[in-house]
Amino acid sequence: MALPLSDIRVVEMSQVLAGPFAAMLLADQGAEVIKVESPEGDSARRLAPNFPGSNGLSLGYLSFNRNKRSVVLDITKPQGLEAAYKLFQWADVLIINVRVGARQRRGLAYADLKKVNPRLIYVSLTAWGANGPDADLPGADVAVQPRVGDLMARVPPGTPPPASSHFYHFDMSTAMLIAYSVMVALRQREQSGQGQNIELSLLQTALAAQASQMTRLVGSDLSYHVLSEGFVPNYLCSDGRYLYITIFGARWDLCCQAIGLEHLGKDQRFDTPEKRNERGTELYKLLSDHFATKPAAYWEARLKAIGLAATVIKEMREVYDDPQVVANDMIIQFEQPGLGTIKAVNIPFKLSANSKEPWLRRHAPTLGEHTFEVLEEMGYTQEEIQSMAEAEVLG
Repeated sequence: MALPLSDIRVVEMSQVLAGPFAAMLLADQGAEVIKVESPEGDSARRLAPNFPGSNGLSLGYLSFNRNKRSVVLDITKPQGLEAAYKLFQWADVLIINVRVGARQRRGLAYADLKKVNPRLIYVSLTAWGANGPDADLPGADVAVQPRVGDLMARVPPGTPPPASSHFYHFDMSTAMLIAYSVMVALRQREQSGQGQNIELSLLQTALAAQASQMTRLVGSDLSYHVLSEGFVPNYLCSDGRYLYITIFGARWDLCCQAIGLEHLGKDQRFDTPEKRNERGTELYKLLSDHFATKPAAYWEARLKAIGLAATVIKEMREVYDDPQVVANDMIIQFEQPGLGTIKAVNIPFKLSANSKEPWLRRHAPTLGEHTFEVLEEMGYTQEEIQSMAEAEVLG
């Protein structure tokens, strides 16, 4: 059985994270993805750690670019733009995060490409949205976080806001929304025969990720929020490891029994969630002293035995061997020519109908690895390709 998107052709003109990750999600399901890069390449190729002499490979780039082919085109030159247009005519989907003004100047706006391919699904990715005073500003996940209240929502009262997180939650979420919206647009195209423009932005994704906190009754200051626990529920144990456990819910008595503090479960100072929150500092001291008497794994096992999701706080290098991660095949390995074996995150969902289908077809491409072969597929002769190379259209 063929992979479900094996008849879908995608051109990706994006870099770093959200756009490339979205294109990879489509490629993992069989889509033919051609990554069009400038002569400098996707800036993710230069992220640390990278591998000198590898022709543009870094761990950041390897994360989001398997199952693709790389073509280098200088679209600031007429021949390069012409070749790009041939790819747009060939494609079902274009994912582009070129800034709005540059698209308009170079003839890459949806209005331009719709004329040459009315069936094209044009995925417009921006930081701040296609309209408004900041539409043409550069942006990234770390810049969106302070703008949407994310940093201030995580700061204890009276202290300065923390640094932006480098886990890039809004980039990652945007990539998944791109893949979803492309599926919706492809379904509509089956019915109408026409492509369309899809607009996504990191700013809109960030608001969607905070939907519950952003919902308000007009005229009221009331808003949904998670009840503060009064302190961070991390406890240092006897082996120097930390335990994470929230024990402020309805199972308080059972928790206390499991950790050998039955008397605390009956203590009237702590017999409701509100009281435990109000006296959080006092309670934290009591629990910290108790948890410090045995190793973190001991407490984790005791609490898991009564059905609580307690965990030893892990370093990222430990996650590869987490029994739950291993049991569900959440990590894959593949061979990257010139580098060796790469460990990476597997496809984040499973389709039973395709569970046996080999989906890992290509390693992450080096810069321009497939330029000549793709141009030949587009109908260029060897002489034309050589002429473009001599004119430095191909990097």
